Amino acid sequence: MPAKPQRSSWTEEADTFEPLPTYMELAMAAASAHEAPPAPPRPRLPGLSIVEKLVAVGIVCLTFYGMALIGCGLFLKAEAKRTGYYITQRIMSAELQQADFDTRFPPRVIN
Repeated sequence: MPAKPQRSSWTEEADTFEPLPTYMELAMAAASAHEAPPAPPRPRLPGLSIVEKLVAVGIVCLTFYGMALIGCGLFLKAEAKRTGYYITQRIMSAELQQADFDTRFPPRVIN
């Protein structure tokens, strides 16, 4: 019986070879292999009902509004103090110069 020529297995596999993956492809594959699935979002303030959460948000809003009112009040107080100081200085300088500060009324003329 004549011997059949055997095909070596490496020639069959040589047709199926593809180029080797790049370092970037290997790194991306390694990174994606170790990725954990994203955790489901945790509810905020888990033990409270919707109404209780709305009340908490309302309290926070009122707190910020109160702080804004306090800031405006302090600003008005500072402006009043500065304006009062300016007016007082003008009155004092007018008295030192013996001039009339109030120009709405003409100076009295004594005959």
